[in-house]
Amino acid sequence: MTNNTASAEQSNGAANDGAASNNPAALYRQPTLLDSKQHIGLKIKPHVDWSFTRDLNAVFVTGIEFPEASREYAIAFVPGGTGPNGKAIVVPVALLGLRERQNLYLKADGGWEARYMPAFFRRYPFAFTPAADNRLALVYDATWPGFNHEVGNDLLTASGEATPHLKGITQFLENFEQEATRTRMLCEKLVEYDLLRGAEINGQLANGEKVTATGFFMVDEDRLRKLTDAQVLELHRSGVLALLHAHLLSMGLVSRLAERMADRVAAEAAASASAS
Repeated sequence: MTNNTASAEQSNGAANDGAASNNPAALYRQPTLLDSKQHIGLKIKPHVDWSFTRDLNAVFVTGIEFPEASREYAIAFVPGGTGPNGKAIVVPVALLGLRERQNLYLKADGGWEARYMPAFFRRYPFAFTPAADNRLALVYDATWPGFNHEVGNDLLTASGEATPHLKGITQFLENFEQEATRTRMLCEKLVEYDLLRGAEINGQLANGEKVTATGFFMVDEDRLRKLTDAQVLELHRSGVLALLHAHLLSMGLVSRLAERMADRVAAEAAASASAS
């Protein structure tokens, strides 16, 4: 199934151990086009287990998510390659862990330890992929166990039309793509005004283990203060300035992320001791 929305999705990896890694797009292990004839009768159960996020220590967030996400996650920027104009691309991510393949928000039972769930995860197991004529095709990850033919919401009617449930999913994906486009423009402005600086996290756990996370960027407050009045007014009227303040406030949550890591390490050590 296809859609006319232009694709602008940005999904990059996490800041960790000296480099960005863990591409969230790898969640889709078997992307399959939803076929209006072949998949009649296919149902989907709602998410109750978020274990598919286990190996991700960061996830892409759109600008519109900053205000809510900043209350739960540290939001940073990671390198996203080079654009067609030769300028660097940066991508905003919510930090989930300080080690490679570490998600500190995922509970052992598959639950989630935060009130806000990033839209990138909420849209899974569906996504758009580029198709012919600048259109987007709807795909789903066929490996996700929530698909079946007995329990859940139907995706297609008996005649192969989209059900209201599938239309809701498609609308969510369209909104996500639109916000991803706006986020790309936000990040281009950060690069244009040279507002980012390299950042790193250094700490030590109670057991003496050192924690170092690098490879990401944050807004340089000194550079932000040195913008011209015209530049500040532009950022304010476009809504970017408020998002940058949300990002800066969110970086205070890095210490909470370190606490989560310390608790996780302590729990693992206790479990190991009791098992031996």
